[in-house]
Amino acid sequence: MSSAKHTPISELFRHFLIYQLLGWFPIIMVIGAIVTTIGKLNEAIYTSLYFIGAAVIFYLAYKTYQSTISSKASFKFNWKAMIVLSWTNPKVWLTVPTGVLTANYTDSDSLNILIMFIVGIPLYYIGFFMWAYMGKFGAKIAKDKFNIFNALLLFIYGAYLLYEGVLAVKAA
Repeated sequence: MSSAKHTPISELFRHFLIYQLLGWFPIIMVIGAIVTTIGKLNEAIYTSLYFIGAAVIFYLAYKTYQSTISSKASFKFNWKAMIVLSWTNPKVWLTVPTGVLTANYTDSDSLNILIMFIVGIPLYYIGFFMWAYMGKFGAKIAKDKFNIFNALLLFIYGAYLLYEGVLAVKAA
């Protein structure tokens, strides 16, 4: 969001809403369909997704911990750019499957993915407004320490995925 610090929050939010409907929802449905298909074809590959996701999340936690706030913007925040970024970013393709794996609300995989999206909506908006506020009014508010908090959250999620992977291996 710091890359869009001169853009009004209302415009950023409009782009974010469009992205949620035209970008994020379709990508998690496609990735969810791929993950469930893999799960039906080969249980070992399906289970390995927990460990792949955990490894990527731990890597992201490490990179986040090392990161510093940049004043140079390399990304134009709009819904089209976000869609392209989501579909082409390997981190999305490596981490979203783990979310699909942990979304076990019902017996229907498609319904689980839809619930995962709906449950995530409040979190997406809280995250949007938090980052928009920080980007608009100074990312230096945390004096380069906010990355520690983000890294900790990522580490906790990675540990959870690792735990779920171990449970899945024991169950198999």
